This record gives sequence, structure tokens and C-alpha cells, in this order.
Amino acid sequence: MNISNKKSTPLLVLALLAFSAYFYHSTISLFPAFMHSWTQSDRYALTLGFMNNGFDFFHPQTYNRMVSEGITRVDFPINDYLVACIMKLLGTTSFVVFRVYTLVLSMVGLVYLYLLSKKITQSEIKSVMMVFFVFLSPIYLYYQDGFIPSLPALSFSFIAYYYWFAYRDNKLKLHFIISILFFVLAALVRMPFVILLLVTILLQCIDYLKHKRINWYEVLVGAVGITLFALFFVHNLHLYRMYGSIFLDHLMPPKSIDELMEILGEMCSHWLFHYFSIGHYVLLLLLLSVSVYGWMQKKLKPIDAKQWMLLFFFLFSGAICYFLLMARQYYAHDYYFLDSFFVPIVLVVLYGLRNISIETLKAETSAAIVGLVLIGAMTYGATKTQSERYATGPWDRTEITRQNFIGTDAFLDKMGISKDAKILVIDAYTYNVPLILMKRNGYTVLKTSYKEMSTSMFWCDWDYVAIQDNYLVSDVIKNYPFITSLLERVGGTGKVSFYKRSKKTIKKSLKDFLAISSENTLFTTNISFDEPLFDTIHVKGCDHITSINSFSVPNAGLLDSTIEYGSTLVIKAKELKNIANLKVLINGAVWSNQQFKEVQIVASVTNPKTTVFYQNFQLSDYVKPIQTWQHIEFQFVLPAFQTADDELKIYLWNPKKVLANYDDWEVVIYK
Repeated sequence: MNISNKKSTPLLVLALLAFSAYFYHSTISLFPAFMHSWTQSDRYALTLGFMNNGFDFFHPQTYNRMVSEGITRVDFPINDYLVACIMKLLGTTSFVVFRVYTLVLSMVGLVYLYLLSKKITQSEIKSVMMVFFVFLSPIYLYYQDGFIPSLPALSFSFIAYYYWFAYRDNKLKLHFIISILFFVLAALVRMPFVILLLVTILLQCIDYLKHKRINWYEVLVGAVGITLFALFFVHNLHLYRMYGSIFLDHLMPPKSIDELMEILGEMCSHWLFHYFSIGHYVLLLLLLSVSVYGWMQKKLKPIDAKQWMLLFFFLFSGAICYFLLMARQYYAHDYYFLDSFFVPIVLVVLYGLRNISIETLKAETSAAIVGLVLIGAMTYGATKTQSERYATGPWDRTEITRQNFIGTDAFLDKMGISKDAKILVIDAYTYNVPLILMKRNGYTVLKTSYKEMSTSMFWCDWDYVAIQDNYLVSDVIKNYPFITSLLERVGGTGKVSFYKRSKKTIKKSLKDFLAISSENTLFTTNISFDEPLFDTIHVKGCDHITSINSFSVPNAGLLDSTIEYGSTLVIKAKELKNIANLKVLINGAVWSNQQFKEVQIVASVTNPKTTVFYQNFQLSDYVKPIQTWQHIEFQFVLPAFQTADDELKIYLWNPKKVLANYDDWEVVIYK
């Protein structure tokens, strides 16, 4: 069956729109968060940067001033720039515009992939199968309405290959020009795609050797393409030397064969069913079997097969070389697979579909049924993976940070803090998310080490410092206590506090720095295990103790192989009588000879209907693996209670049931 393109293409677009509505109806309006929010938010920040810098294309800029003036080296940002232009025309900065732009561009690429498949396979069924093989790849599907440039680069590649294969058939010069243009565009917006451009030029050169004749027109067009890529590459080097870069600017090969094997193992463990679903792998296995059988039976045209094999050899060789140069990125960044191996695999599938014979009505019917079953399996696998990729929880500090900074722009405006004020965000987790949400330029400290915090405090030209309240005590002050002498609080949203420079460098106690006083303290208790418990109403589970090892004699609380939950503080919302956010400061001493394997301190707010709040800190992240008593401090920021029956619980959770002692716990609830 082979329907004319004028009739079949609109039907394909309608099908893609229907699938897009199914997959993206709940994600198309989401902030660039969740998986790889760092990279995606940086691209969105570039778009906002163009709107803020007068659309200066050759000086791409974000909110982050860790590079000079916020200007950064970045691959050809044409997509970010075009989105900025569309936003300007529409009078909005909504990230929906960016998502829709990427989705529409990807659909254009899929239409060209469909046309390419029709040209090569001469089959409607095979071509539709080819399109949905790509569309339903979980990794492709996730980024198809996202922000990273890999998807536009893939679309440009599909367009380029359509015109390149067309040129090899009809020798129409315009087709060759368009092909090289889109190969160059793909390489510019995402540098690894230069492999496709180089392989294409290499194959043309091999043709010259084979036919002993040089096509100077092709040479000229190819040279112009490489020159354009080289010119922008040089411009990027200039930007890097003049301003710096917030994007990766160096190679990351494996340090050893063992590390390479470990990376490959982690890629399989983490991403195997994110690259493709089981339905995809079944189709790949089926096509490989058919092709191998065809070669063994010599049913494939030998000259044609050799040309395809040469294409595959060079593409996969280039992809493998790139992988070896950037291997350490593949472990944590799944989209590097899109940049290197995805196009070669798509072409392998295309070649495999071409080798399947569908010549009778019965064969067409069977192929259609198999195709529908596989598309159904792919859809199921993609749906399941999508839900995993958008999942979040108390472990997701990037998403917690984003949630905490929502509304900070309005708060800063209300405080009269200028739009030009530069904010230093400590414990930011990403380069741009907090700055985007504050609508201010500034600096970000990604790791709360003493070196990074102290360097940023004295090196960066900041006007205010922003710190998330829930990580202030455990992650910031713990690693850099001197910060309490350098700053004084000017206000906060209940989730993020803002500070200015102290006029005098005076040592402050933690409670003084947090402004905890008798007036704003709603509840306090101490759990020492040394005498009869006075607060038996709110504190439970203090009967499991030891006198063998204590921080203060005679007793300490004990966790062991029989105890999963330690002492628990339980208090009702109606007792605290507060409708706004509250904070809970906890400090105490802990000891373990088993490195606190997954021992956590937990705060939760629940009612009979739902869990309102849940957050935990892994003790192993905050104490050294040594058998000695260590002091710890944490702060939880609670949301406003929803009902009078809301119940706050604070407790130690010991899921692995390791041996651990804890002593002299103080809990202060304040507002």
C-alpha cells in the first residue's frame, strides 16, 4: 500500500497531534524542571537573556554572573533566539512557547523522516512504523516538548538526510545545497552532529575515488558548510576566552578501562529502557534477523548493501569516538545518546524495514497487525517511562529548590529590592533556576563546601544573599559557620531568607542568627534519656536506651536490629495555633559503628486524608564514618497546616536496622 504524500502526510500529522495530546497535555505547561532541569533551565535562561539584551545574537546571556556579564559560550543558539522573538511578538515569557516550538519543530523532522522512509521503502506501513519508532522512544518523547537543542538537531538531521538521499537519486543541485545546509545547522546547534556532516562529505569523496571524477560543485558546497561551522566555532572560542562558559567546555573520557566498563554498566542499568522500550528492542531484533537472513540468502543487492554498510560503519565509528571522548557524561546525561547513537540506529531501522518484503495483501495485513501491536507496546513502555521521568519526591532537591523560590520575585519587589540587584544564591543546585524565578541577575553556589561558599562570599559582587531555610543549618552553616558573622537577615518568604552584609563582623549563636526568641517560639522540648521523661504527651518511644555508650551519662537512645523507628515527637496543629509556615530546629548527638546506613531524621505532617508534608535528611551525608559522638543540627520548614487535625511527627528512621546511639536532642518549633 502506497498512498500519495499529499493525502498521507496530513493523516500522519493528525496522528502525531493525537499522540502529542495524549503524552503532553499535562507537561506542555511545566517549568523546565524534573529530569535534567539544569540543562533545560539554562536554555530557557538563554531565551530570556536575548529578550533582556536587546536580541544580541552573538552575545548569548543568562542571569548567572559567574561568567563575565552573564555572557557565555554556547552552541549556535538559533532556536533559543527564535523562541525569544516569538515570545516578544506574543508579549509573554511563558515557557509554554519554548515547549511548543520544540514540539512543532520535532514534528516537522518526523514528517521528513516519513518522506525519507517512503522514498527508501516504498511502503506506507513501513514509513509509519519508522516515524513511531522515533516518536515513541522514551528519551525522544521526553525531550520532544523540552528545551535542549538535541531535538532540533535531530529534526534538522532528518531533513538533511531526506534531501541527501533525494540528491543521490536525482542529482538536483538544490537538494544537495539544502542537505548540507541542514547538516551544518544540526552541527551548529549541537556540536556532536558534526559527525553526520563529516560522514556525508567523506562518502561523497569516496564516490570521487570510485568514479575517478571530482564534482567541484559538491566540493564547493561542502567547503562552504565546513567553513560556516568553523567560523562559529572560532567565535565560540572568542566568547569563552572573553567571558567564560556555564556550559561544559572540556572532554570527559574515562580514566581507565575499569571506569569505562563501569560507565557502560551504569548506562544499561539507568537508561537502557529510557533509550528504547521493549517494543523497540523487539523490532530491532526482528529487523536484524531479517537482514542477516537476507544477506545469507544473498537476496539483498550487493552494491546497495555495501553503500549502506559504509554509511553505518562511518556513523557508528564517529559515535563511538565521541562516546569515548565524553564517556563520563553518558552516565548522568541520557541525551548524549541522542547526540551520537540515535541517528545511526534510526538509519539501521530504516534499512531493516526496507529489507522486509511486503508484496501481497496477506503480507500487508500481517505487517499492519504486527506494526499495531509493536506501536501499542512502544506506547505502553513510553507512558510508563514518562511517569518515571516526571516523578519527584523528598530526595529531589532540585525540584524542592524550584518550589522554594516560586514567588521570590514578588517578595523582592515588595521589599523594594531593585531589579538590578545581584543575588548570591547559596545551595542553588542549578545555575539559573533560582535566578529565573527571582528575575534578578546573580551568582550561584552549587556545592556547600567551605571553599566554594567562602570564595563566593568574598569574590562575587553581590548585593544580597539568598539561602533556603530548610538547608541553612545542615548544609550551609555546618560547613561554613563564619557566614553567621558576615550576614544579617533582611526578610524571607518562609522558605527562602535574604541577607545583606553585616555592618560589623560579630560572632553570633545559631539561635541569634535564626532570630529565635521566646516571643516566636511555639514549642520546645529536650530528650536526654537520663531521667524520667517529663513530656510523655508529645514524645513517644524513649524506652529503648543504653548505658554502655552515651553522649552525656548515664543513658542514650538506642537503635539496633530490633528497632526501625527511634523516639518520636508528635504534636497536633491545634496545639501550635499557627496558620503560617513554621520552622523546626533540631540538634543532638549521634554515634554509630555502621556508618549510619540509611538512618534518617524525618519530619512529616499528616492528617486522616493525606500526607501534607514529608522531608528527610540522611545522617550519612552529614556525619563522618568514624566511631565517635558527633553533633548534628537540622532545620525543617513546614507548610501551613491545612486542618486542626494535622499532626506533626519528627523521628529517626532506621530502615536497615543498624546499630546507632543518639542523645541530648533538642527540638524547637518557631515562627
